[in-house]
Amino acid sequence: MHLLWDIRVSLDLFLGGLGVGAFLVGAVLFFIDARLYESIIKKAFIIAPIMVMTGLLMLLSELGRPMNVIKTIYAVNPTSFMSIGIFVQSVFVAVALLVAFSTLSKKIKDINKVLVYITVSLAGLVGLYHGFLLTGISIEPWNNALPVMFLTSSVIAGSSLVFLLSVDKMDELFTNLKLPVVINLVLTLQFAAVFIWVYNLALTSASSRHIYEVLMSGFGMEFWVLSVLVGIVIPAGLLTFVLLKQVSFKVVALPVFVMMIAGSFFFKNLVVYLGQAI
Repeated sequence: MHLLWDIRVSLDLFLGGLGVGAFLVGAVLFFIDARLYESIIKKAFIIAPIMVMTGLLMLLSELGRPMNVIKTIYAVNPTSFMSIGIFVQSVFVAVALLVAFSTLSKKIKDINKVLVYITVSLAGLVGLYHGFLLTGISIEPWNNALPVMFLTSSVIAGSSLVFLLSVDKMDELFTNLKLPVVINLVLTLQFAAVFIWVYNLALTSASSRHIYEVLMSGFGMEFWVLSVLVGIVIPAGLLTFVLLKQVSFKVVALPVFVMMIAGSFFFKNLVVYLGQAI
């Protein structure tokens, strides 16, 4: 199999997604109650630019031009998703670093709300770009469903990372935010999006059916077990037991968050390689 891109592109999509999801969940908590969730918000705002910056460096190293990020700032090719995406990610990193430094120098409640709004918008653009990076190449499995699937996956993984770093706040998150309900809703949306994506592959055309057969025969383990079962079904099942009061949220929180982060990586990596298996 000839590979156009290697795992460094998958890592850019995954790490960048972690940063996007982390910042978005931090921003939601910021606007809900900056004082109550200050420690969680601080973690989210600090790790967000680090994750996106690391992913961006992975992408640039794969392209063989790691220093071209500087040129991309002022020489964007409007016909290239790659060029636009590198520019948007670079701007997000710059603004998110400003927010991160603000969290270290002042109280969370004193951070400029307009600055957070702007960074949220950039985070959303970066999250959608991760899907458009692939759809712009017009390969069968890289269809228009990817931007939504990747953004949802990023929100799941990024928020999971933030909550993993805030295990001491589990009681507050469970009581005040009804976290199991919210997570299960997002997991349900992700499951529906993945189902529609696979369903379209199986029925749309002869070429898409070929990709569906490659997915089932060559990537079945990665798809069914690592992406769907580990990343969606088991976490949703465990959180359902929490809602039914069969188990404590504290007991399942750690494995649930770890599985959702792992599932996000396996799914994005699978999609990257599947599109190159034609």
